[in-house]
Amino acid sequence: MQPDLKPGTSRPLIYLLAVGAGIAIAAFTWGFLLDAKPMLDQPDLFWPFLFFGLCGSLLGWRIAMRHDNHPLRNLIGLVGSLVAWRVSYFPFMVVAGWKASLGEWVTFNTLGVSIIYPTFLFFMFAQHAGVGFIGAAAVASPQTKGPDKGPLLFFRKLFHKPPRKLLWALACVALPVAGMVSFSTAKDFVAFNDAADPHMPPVAISEPQINPYAKIMDEHDLAPAPWVLAVNAAVTYPLVPHTPWGDAMAGTLERLALDNPIATTRDRIDEHYQAWIASHARIHDPEAGKAK
Repeated sequence: MQPDLKPGTSRPLIYLLAVGAGIAIAAFTWGFLLDAKPMLDQPDLFWPFLFFGLCGSLLGWRIAMRHDNHPLRNLIGLVGSLVAWRVSYFPFMVVAGWKASLGEWVTFNTLGVSIIYPTFLFFMFAQHAGVGFIGAAAVASPQTKGPDKGPLLFFRKLFHKPPRKLLWALACVALPVAGMVSFSTAKDFVAFNDAADPHMPPVAISEPQINPYAKIMDEHDLAPAPWVLAVNAAVTYPLVPHTPWGDAMAGTLERLALDNPIATTRDRIDEHYQAWIASHARIHDPEAGKAK
């Protein structure tokens, strides 16, 4: 005989969180395997970025809709989560890379090793789970009774029934900014602005010198969307800590951006792949690519 559930509790949530924990473990494991490879090509990064980002968005959608079985609202929530995934894909890729550089700063200064992709893939999953949840929770209408007692009641109620108006207001602010980053030119208005490219040309490591995006903004007149893309890049670029992988990644991005100052979002995505692939050597040799 099944025991009664307390108000506001949900076995499906426990199961979904267990699935999330399993995906997070898989992200860390896949990341360590990437770190261990002596060399990377672009599909080595593209497929886990795609997989863990989509897993996060779908898990977030399912958690948000766990108390709402209405088919139409579930469909709208799924569309909302996938739209949020598409719009946030490149911004989240950049943010996850920055968080990986912070993780490397910690591990390099404490353990003397550079650990990159476990952190990177985990945040690709976690960030998209958050935006997937928000995209679906904006339309979800829970059909079960919320919690009425116990610890952290305010937060449990908020998680049970997130405030729709606040989520819509958040979307009205965040989506235009993320949209201009992800669709900076007319060429970027495609279903998915990324793809596996096993023939992406390799580039050499460069050392960081200046903020390239600030320089581009000073020297070129940019349309509103490319300007927003450049502003976001200019703000995050100086935040990369000085570590073997972080310096190689930032310096290589710097050179690629200055070589192509007027670029599409797809161009910037490819530049990030090239910088990550080039800087991978620094995981195994902190002096790789430096002038002798």
